[in-house]
Amino acid sequence: MTVPAGDVIAVPSELLKLGDLAFIDVETTGGRPLEDRTTEIAILRFAADGRVERWQSLLNPGVPIPAEIQALTGITNAMVRDAPSFFDVREDVRRLLEGAVFVAHNARFDYGFIKNEFRRQREPFTADVLCTVRLSRALYPAASGHGLDALISRHQLTGFNRHRAMGDTEATAAFVAAAAADRGAATVYAAARRLLRTPSLPPHLPEATLADIPDSPGVYLFYGVNDLPIYIGKAKHLRERIRGHFSSDHMTPNDIRLSQEMRRIEWQPTAGEFSALLLEAQLIKERMPLHNIALRRREKLGFFRLLDETATPPLAWVSAAAVQGASDDLFGPFSDKASAKKWLMYAAREHRLCDHALGFSKPRSVGEPCFARQVGRCFGVCEGVETPGKHRERLRAALTDHALPPWPFSGEVVYEERDPANDRCDLLRFDQWCALAGGARLPFDADVYRLLRRTIDRSPKRFRLIEHAESAAH
Repeated sequence: MTVPAGDVIAVPSELLKLGDLAFIDVETTGGRPLEDRTTEIAILRFAADGRVERWQSLLNPGVPIPAEIQALTGITNAMVRDAPSFFDVREDVRRLLEGAVFVAHNARFDYGFIKNEFRRQREPFTADVLCTVRLSRALYPAASGHGLDALISRHQLTGFNRHRAMGDTEATAAFVAAAAADRGAATVYAAARRLLRTPSLPPHLPEATLADIPDSPGVYLFYGVNDLPIYIGKAKHLRERIRGHFSSDHMTPNDIRLSQEMRRIEWQPTAGEFSALLLEAQLIKERMPLHNIALRRREKLGFFRLLDETATPPLAWVSAAAVQGASDDLFGPFSDKASAKKWLMYAAREHRLCDHALGFSKPRSVGEPCFARQVGRCFGVCEGVETPGKHRERLRAALTDHALPPWPFSGEVVYEERDPANDRCDLLRFDQWCALAGGARLPFDADVYRLLRRTIDRSPKRFRLIEHAESAAH
C-alpha cells in the first residue's frame, strides 16, 4: 500500500465505531517521560462523522536536545529556539485528543509524555489508549517484528518522514488502514475493541466514574451498599485493569456479579507493581472482601515448628499470621494444616521416620513398634533401637527443603520503587521477611515472603540496609 507523504490516510468507517481516533506521535529529548521534554507533536484525528483534522508543531522543550537525539530526529536546538512551549499549544492538543481514542505506536511512551506535559501545567489528562504494537501482535502473531519500521516494510508503506512526528503519525494510521484492507475492517475493529476492553458501565455507578481512573500502578477497591469492600485487586495499570472488569468481551461470572453489586470504586496509586502487591495483600487481610476467594485459602497458610527434644510429637503447627520472622525451627509455608500433614506422611515413608514419634499413632504399650517399623519402614526409635536424638536429626534433614531461610541482610532494609510517569516514589521497609509499617514489624505474610524472595533473588542491590540511627529517626 503506497501512501504519498502528506496525503490523508482513509481509516475505514467500521473502525470509527470505537469513537473518534486521534493518531499521535511525539518527538522528545530522551526516553524518560518525567525528566525529558517534548520537541514535536503531530496529531491526525479521524472523527466518526468523517471529518479529518491534521495538526503538528515543533515545541521548545526548555532544555537542550542531546546530540544523539538531534542526529536521530533531525530536530536541532536552533529549530526549536523560537517554537512555542507546550503551555502555548496545550489547548489545541487537548481539543484534538479529548473524547478520542489515543492511538500511537508503543503508545505508553507517547501517552506518558503527553500526560506529564499536562501534569507540569497542573492539569489532569486521561484517555483510552490503543497501542498499534499490541494491535499488530494481535493481528499478525506469527510476524517476526512489530516495530514501526517492520510494519512499514511488511505492508509496503512508503512516503513517510521517519522519526518526525507527522511522518510517524501517518505511518501508524497507514498501518491500521493497511491491516483493515488485509484482514478486514471487522477483524481489526474486533481486535482493537478487545485491546481497549471497552467497558459496559455497571448500572449503579455514576457515569463519570471510569473516566477518572488514573493510568498508574495501584490497588482498587469495589464497594457494595455499605462501607466494606466486596473486592480488592492490584494492577500495573489501574485504568486498564478496572475497565477490563466491565468489558463485555472479558467479563467472567465473578465480574458480572461484581457489576451487579457495585455502588462505588476507590483506588490507591502506588509507584509500581511491587508496592501494589504489598498493599493489596495488606488491604485484603484488613478488610476481608467478600469476593476475594483466594484470601480464604491464604488464611490457612502455616508452618511446622520443630520443638525441643522433650516434645512429643516433635512438630507443632503455626499459622503464618502468628510468625514474627525467620527462625531455624520453622519449615514451610504449607497451604493448610491438612496438606502439611499429608506431605509429612510421605516424607516419613521416604526417610523411614517413626509413626509413633511423629504423632500419627500411639503405642498401646511401652515399646510397641509402630506400623512403619513392623513393615520395615522405621529405624526403630519406637522400640529403643534408634535414639530420639538421632531420629530428630533425620526429621530435621527431611524438613530441610522446606526450611524458612535466614534473612539475607544484617538488619532492616528499604526498597525504593519509582513511577517516573506519575512522579511517585514509594519507600518500602522490611525485616526478617516481614513488612514494616509505622516502625513496627507486621506479622509474617506468605505473599510478602514469596514476593521478597523473588525480588531479592533478581535484584538484591535494590535493597538498602537501614542504619539503626536512621531507623530510630523514622
